[in-house]
Amino acid sequence: MQYNAAHMNIINSRKYEISFLVLTSLLLTLVSNLPYYSLFFNNFDDRLGVDWTALEIAYKITWYTLQCLFSILLVSVFNYYWKRYLLPKKAPLFIAFPISTIYNLLIAYGLLKASMYFAGLTVGYPFGEHPTYMYYLWKYVYLIPSAVLLSYLLKLIVKKRVVELTNARLIEENLSIQLTTLKDQIKPHFLFNTLNTLSGIIRNEPRDEGLKFVDDLASVYRYILEQSNRDLVELNVELDFAHSYIRLLTKRFHKKFVTEIDIPDKYLTYQIPPLTIQMLIENAMKHNEFSEAFPVNIRIFIENKSVVIENNILPKASDSSGLGIGLQNLSMRYKILTDQKIVINKIQNKFVVRLPLIEKSK
Repeated sequence: MQYNAAHMNIINSRKYEISFLVLTSLLLTLVSNLPYYSLFFNNFDDRLGVDWTALEIAYKITWYTLQCLFSILLVSVFNYYWKRYLLPKKAPLFIAFPISTIYNLLIAYGLLKASMYFAGLTVGYPFGEHPTYMYYLWKYVYLIPSAVLLSYLLKLIVKKRVVELTNARLIEENLSIQLTTLKDQIKPHFLFNTLNTLSGIIRNEPRDEGLKFVDDLASVYRYILEQSNRDLVELNVELDFAHSYIRLLTKRFHKKFVTEIDIPDKYLTYQIPPLTIQMLIENAMKHNEFSEAFPVNIRIFIENKSVVIENNILPKASDSSGLGIGLQNLSMRYKILTDQKIVINKIQNKFVVRLPLIEKSK
């Protein structure tokens, strides 16, 4: 697959290069012959004393156009594609430039001789051989440098494009590595806490309750395995996972932990990064001093197309961890995946995190 993609990129690049050379060569041809074209359509025969039919005029216009177009294309294609094979490899500029000049002068001389020869076979020398020779000579004086500049212009454009594509690929790879790293930071953190929870349930609850806990734990880890390679999940999928996780916490903390979830159905197909709601619930439990008399109350609802996770603040006396790595990771994930930002606020005695919903791409 990578080979095919690279092959297609090469083909598309060659098509672009050829199209650029042909179109710009045609433009130079039309500009360079414009005075000549105008003579034909402004009483040319009256001023110069020649009697040409419309067919002869069209025939001569076609010759001068094709002769000029072929010359520009040959020089530009030579300088863009072929010259590299005739120059010493990695030759410094003071060597490559004189050699390139000699090659172009030889091509110009050959084109001049060829133009005179084929003109004699086709349109002839309407104003004599010497004036015709001078006409082609002076034409090549500006056509050859123009064609060489055209090839160098294309090289600069292509080089700039290659640099842009390379930078874009490196940025994409870097973001992908960052996102993978952030996901990997989440999974060990979650594993540590759930194993502690399982240990407490096994010690303090009946066997049946322990089995139910294991079922919920299996659902949680099934979700992690299924979604670990995804950057976004639908909100309804994330909420199903959150319900399983909440049941695990409820088994452990009983009345010390209260949740309220109010999500209208119309928002369930929107997307968020996986494991975000779980991480915010876990943060609320980690950073608060709660008891049955003062439980942690967590509300999850929608406001202005954002999932709002809100909990009361019951600060621990010894808690100095600030926002913690979890919220930093979550903020970074949103930054990588979308241009939207999460909003973190402390309002009176509540800690509020707003997660913008991401519309599912069609």
